[in-house]
Amino acid sequence: MTWKPALLALLLLAALPRLRAEPGLTGAQTLQRPFSARAVGMAESFVAVDGGLDSLGYNPAGLTRLSRPELQTTFTQGIANDDFGFLGYAHPLTGATVAGGLIYYNAGTIDLNLSDGTQGAVTAEQDFVGLMSVSVPLAAGLCAGGTAKFYSLTLAQQANAKGFAGDLGVIWHSPLKGLNFGAAIQDLGPDVKFEQTADPLPVTARFGAAYVFDLSETRYFQEGGYGLSRFLLTADAVKMRAQAVLLPATGLEMNMGLGKLGSCALRLGYMFEQDLANLTFGVGFQEGRWRLDYAYGFMRDGITPTNQISLGVGF
Repeated sequence: MTWKPALLALLLLAALPRLRAEPGLTGAQTLQRPFSARAVGMAESFVAVDGGLDSLGYNPAGLTRLSRPELQTTFTQGIANDDFGFLGYAHPLTGATVAGGLIYYNAGTIDLNLSDGTQGAVTAEQDFVGLMSVSVPLAAGLCAGGTAKFYSLTLAQQANAKGFAGDLGVIWHSPLKGLNFGAAIQDLGPDVKFEQTADPLPVTARFGAAYVFDLSETRYFQEGGYGLSRFLLTADAVKMRAQAVLLPATGLEMNMGLGKLGSCALRLGYMFEQDLANLTFGVGFQEGRWRLDYAYGFMRDGITPTNQISLGVGF
């Protein structure tokens, strides 16, 4: 149908304000959407963290030191009343950790009134992404991981694109206890093609460091003590495709023991060189094998802030 290319271009232009890659020169932005409220609360400065499923969107090597199976789900309401969800499961095996997940994105509805008589409300964008990941420990404190992504993207219930992408990452646990260095490259793969329009994937390189000062294993906290028990400080630099500058970010997580009630975490983060959002805030609560995390992204210019909730359980 001759109106499809014009409709596709219109939808892409309308979607630019809600896309995370600010230059708007890449496709399949759903691959870049964050699905960990814990990481979002720390400004997504997470590439060097041993975070289990929380690491899956930043560095698959962060799965390596997962100590028990983990199930996690996430829901986000974005700045344009769009909805995003994630469901993932990770399982440590002898010599490796494997994980899988499903991402869903719905951009809401738009009204069509085209010159050929086409009218009505349609879903502006609806995407599905399947993930499969594996990570392994190597020698000298090094671990490595990889993620395969398979996506299906639909615009206005008319134009569809399917394809695949991959992430690769490493984390080095330095001789200094608690200090990690990490690096990852995300979304390698062929261009995304709708009809006759093709755009490159949003290839992103990340590198950074994380330092943990942990008192939670001391006898006081093991016996149910109260107070600050663990500090995590992170610093990342991110290079997105078609951007000339590095985007620094830093995050802080402070865990507090609550005795028999479990523990809570307070998180802060700051993204540099961002036009719309810089400061993030998060809280988390853990009791036994259950964990609940919330993240809030402050937005400028009166734009509705983002809210993200993650629920996880260990087995």
